[in-house]
Amino acid sequence: MLKISPFKIVLSFLFVLAVSCQTKSQIENPVLKKNNDSLEVKAVECKQFERNDIVNKLKNKISESKPLYVHIFVPLCDDIHQGIVPTNSLLGDGMNLRTNLYWGAGYGIKTHFKKLKDWMLIKDTFDIDSNILERVVFVKTFSNKTKVYIVADAYRGDRMAACVHDYLNSLAGINKNYIIANNDTIATNGNADFLIFNGHNGLMDDYHEIRGSVDNIERDAAVIACVSKEYFLEHFICTKSYPLVTTTSLLPPEAYVAAGVINSWALMKSDEEIRISAGDAMARIHKKSQTAMRRMFATGW
Repeated sequence: MLKISPFKIVLSFLFVLAVSCQTKSQIENPVLKKNNDSLEVKAVECKQFERNDIVNKLKNKISESKPLYVHIFVPLCDDIHQGIVPTNSLLGDGMNLRTNLYWGAGYGIKTHFKKLKDWMLIKDTFDIDSNILERVVFVKTFSNKTKVYIVADAYRGDRMAACVHDYLNSLAGINKNYIIANNDTIATNGNADFLIFNGHNGLMDDYHEIRGSVDNIERDAAVIACVSKEYFLEHFICTKSYPLVTTTSLLPPEAYVAAGVINSWALMKSDEEIRISAGDAMARIHKKSQTAMRRMFATGW
């Protein structure tokens, strides 16, 4: 029986990846949608801000030899329960960790970071709760002596709403947690320094109430999903989360983008350099123009 590796499956479906970001039907932009559930935002001061305080905080942590923490929220690709054009029975099985496009396939978060020699997997836990099928923890020490921990959570494909909900609550400082790995205490959710959403853009399918920051802490944020700037911008403003990397077009939300962004972020590159690193990662994998691929990403407001 011929066996096809998840990596080869991904390469053969590059065209489908781009198409899969398109919704099955036209829906109203949830960022602009108004209903009674969003009235709470009126009591919250929502305004754009500069990233200076975030940068200073990160520099202080590095100078004091304190680690930095990244939390990645990954809703598994799901052909049935997400508003995408179907991909493949393996890639789009929202319960299959091994073959899922955004987790176990060649450029899935878990597989890709495991293949990177400079990132070390230090913990792998299954069935965290009713929504999260698996949690992995990676660590890397950079050339500037910065130690970075990545916590990545794989949400069931039919639990997109829960994944978006947890991401937004973490940005707002509502959800704050710690975990233990290798006897180290690792910050997650709103305690992390950098919060990344990586997968199908769940806001294209459902409206989520806009939260206001409950702790007044500014955080770095990124959403590697189709046209995420348009959909997430108001959420970022009100949760005091700086949109370090968002997207302006349809694209495959694959792990090499997150890896490039985190590497540049840990080395304290500028916002623009971090944005460029996302586009360059895409260009290397897809053998496309750097200029064209860089245009797919945005930074700031």
